[in-house]
Amino acid sequence: MNKNEAWKRKIAYQIYPRSFCDANGDGIGDLKGITSKLDYLQSLGIDYVWLCPVYASPMDDGGYDISDYKAINPLFGTMEDMDELLAEAKKRNIKIIMDLVVNHCSDEHEWFQKALADPNCEEAEYFYFRNSENGPPNNWRSMFGGSAWEQVPDGRYYMHLFSKKQPDLNWENPKLRERIYEMVNWWLDKGLGGWRIDAITHLKKEPTLSSLPADGDDGLVGCFEPTRNYPGIGDFLTELRERTFDRYDCITVAEAAGVPYHQLGEYIGENGYFSTLFDFSYAELYSYGHTWYTCKKAWEWPKPGCVTRCLQARRKPKRSASAQSISKTTTTPAQAKSSCPRNTSPSFRRRCSARFGSSSAASPSSIRVRSSV
Repeated sequence: MNKNEAWKRKIAYQIYPRSFCDANGDGIGDLKGITSKLDYLQSLGIDYVWLCPVYASPMDDGGYDISDYKAINPLFGTMEDMDELLAEAKKRNIKIIMDLVVNHCSDEHEWFQKALADPNCEEAEYFYFRNSENGPPNNWRSMFGGSAWEQVPDGRYYMHLFSKKQPDLNWENPKLRERIYEMVNWWLDKGLGGWRIDAITHLKKEPTLSSLPADGDDGLVGCFEPTRNYPGIGDFLTELRERTFDRYDCITVAEAAGVPYHQLGEYIGENGYFSTLFDFSYAELYSYGHTWYTCKKAWEWPKPGCVTRCLQARRKPKRSASAQSISKTTTTPAQAKSSCPRNTSPSFRRRCSARFGSSSAASPSSIRVRSSV
C-alpha cells in the first residue's frame, strides 16, 4: 500500500461510466468512451480516475451488487476494453481506482447460487444462512428498509444489510477470505492503482446475531450497533491489508462510516488499514435534530451500549413543514447542548467524533475529487 503519502498532493476524478462518454452509440457510457477522453482528463491535471463499478452485475444497486468480480458488465464493454483503459491511462501517468465491494455480493453470484442449490456445500458457509421457524432470525432492519433477512425456497434465511439482492458475505470463513484476497491481487496485478472500498466497516457482525429492542413501530431495530465497526473488525482489516494492499504501490480509500475520532489512527495512521477514508460527519450533522455545536467534546460522551434507549428518547412527534425547516428552527445552542451528547446514540456519537473530537491525532486527509456524472 502507498505509504509515502504523495497521494495527498494528487487529484482524483470520479467517473460514473454510464453517463460519461458513449463510444458505440448505444446511449450508455462505456470503457472505450472513457479511454477516448484520457487526453482530456490528462489536460485537467488529474492523477487518479475513480471508476464506479463496471463489474458484471444485475444492477440492482448501481453495480454494487456484483455477480462476477473478474468480469465486466457488457453494458460497459469487455475485459479487453478494461485492459486497454489501464494501459492507456498508465501512458499518461493516470492511475485507475475501482470500487472494492466485499461486504456483500449479488444474489446472482456463482457462490450464492451454489449455496442455494446445496445447503451443505462450501459456498453456503460464505454467507449468513440461518434456520428459523418463527420468521426472520432477528429483528435487525436492513439499511434499505424492512427486515435484514430474506427467506429462500428451502426455508432458510440469509442476511442482507443492504438490498435483498446483496447477501452479506461471512468474513468469519477463512476460505471466503482467501478467495477475496486472490481476486484483489488479480486486479492489482493487472495494474490497478488502488481501491475505493465500499461499506468496509460492516464486515464484522455481533456473533450471536441476537435481536435488540425495537426502535420503531415496525418492530425492527437499526443494524448499525451490531454490524458497524464492531469490535474485532481490525483483525479482518489487518489481514486484508497484509495479504493484498501492502504488496503493491496502491492507494486505498475506505468508505468507513462509524469510525470514531480516537480510532482514526487504526484506520489511516502510519500503520493503518487504509491510505485514507471518507469522513461522513459533514453530511450527517443534523442527525436526530442536532447541529455541529452539539458534540464538540469527545470526552463528554456516554459509554456505548445505550443505543436503543437513546434512540427511543430521541423520538419526537411530527412537526409542521415550517417547523421542520432548518432555517426556521427555534432550537437554541443551549437547548441542543442540554439534549446531547449524553442522551444520543453511539452511532451518532461516532459520526460526530470523526469531525469534532478534540484530540490532536491525525484526521482524514482530503484527497481532492472532481466528479463527472
